[in-house]
Amino acid sequence: MKILHTILRLGLGLILLAFGLNKFIWFMPDFDFTGFPEAEYLFDALRFSGDDPEAGKGYIMNLVGLTEAVVGILLILKKWVPFALIMLVPISVNIVLFHAFVNLPNIGPAILVAVINAYLIYRNWDKYRPIFS
Repeated sequence: MKILHTILRLGLGLILLAFGLNKFIWFMPDFDFTGFPEAEYLFDALRFSGDDPEAGKGYIMNLVGLTEAVVGILLILKKWVPFALIMLVPISVNIVLFHAFVNLPNIGPAILVAVINAYLIYRNWDKYRPIFS
């Protein structure tokens, strides 16, 4: 089981690092929002500032990308894992909600990240026990 937990931690870290860096460099293609104009509008609003994409970037995607990349690095290096998993909770919840409400066909990776995050939090629950006592 310890090997499975290591694989899940490293896999989640690599996913987060890749998607986090993608928010700065944009080396992966965007999700296909065909037929989902609300998703495209919201995604572009988070990604750009203003009506013109060439006008500049917004700060939200940079902040989310930085957080994803830092959490990914922490998980890969096995440093502050409980802290990294808690940092990921609001991001994974919002990614799932974004896809659930405006882009359901692309919800698979969001659910994968949320489920792995929840499982790893469960496995590290003894570290969180003082917070809830």
